[in-house]
Amino acid sequence: MSEITISPDLCERDGICVQECPAAVFEQTEKASIPEVAHEDYCIACGHCVAICPHGAISHTDFPPGCVNPINQGMVPSYEQVRELFRVRRSSRAFHEQPVERVIIEKILDGARFAPSAHNSQGTEFTVIQDQAVLKKIVGLTADYLAGVVKKLRNPAIRTILLLTAREKVEGAIHSLDGFDRVVKAVKSGKDRILRGAPTLVLFHADQGRSFAEADANLALQNATLIAQTLGIGSFYTGYVVSVCRRDDRIPRLLSIPEGHKVYGGLAMGYTKFKFANWMERKPARLTWI
Repeated sequence: MSEITISPDLCERDGICVQECPAAVFEQTEKASIPEVAHEDYCIACGHCVAICPHGAISHTDFPPGCVNPINQGMVPSYEQVRELFRVRRSSRAFHEQPVERVIIEKILDGARFAPSAHNSQGTEFTVIQDQAVLKKIVGLTADYLAGVVKKLRNPAIRTILLLTAREKVEGAIHSLDGFDRVVKAVKSGKDRILRGAPTLVLFHADQGRSFAEADANLALQNATLIAQTLGIGSFYTGYVVSVCRRDDRIPRLLSIPEGHKVYGGLAMGYTKFKFANWMERKPARLTWI
């Protein structure tokens, strides 16, 4: 269990830690009193209390010296800079064969690990695949699964039965059948329409028993796409691979994804052949004010 202490010499009794703690660990019985660590067992080790205290009055065993770092406000980008990054980030699908260096991938995933997670679980894990033979195998397994879906759903009898048992999912698949068919035919002809020849694939996975595991993984993935953009690495979401991993265990087994884990996201990444010259306007935000 975490141990939290408040220095009476440094504490200014402002109650900031009480107001900011998401787990209600602290209590302040009187307005000008030193807050009490009333529910230490509630702590989720998020570090809010240590990060928010402007006086350095709080010590936390989960954040020893070296884990607490001052914010460099001069390095925080402006609204305009962040918005421009959002605008210029686009999914890229034309890559050089040049592999992405390990140090670059580590930087991308270092950014991913700082994404928020439910109850500060930090449960998202990353599997990086750069072995070209394994990547080719993943493409083949994905195409094989899609080919099976096409075959089943184009059989009237099987399609009728499946519509009776899982109508919503099956209707979505039926809508995508022509696309699946094109992808399968392309792969069979030697054209990779699944990973698009990307030299790196990163799968985002977590214990499926964790609350909000899927949301956490995709928040981490979004961080990764933005960091990748700043490092000159293009990426796109590997929807086919992720969908197949959820329904077929051959790819997770091939990659030794831990038992009980589910693949929630995937990014194909590489050095792009082309640079986008323009950003495109999008639909206005659909807002409801209440």
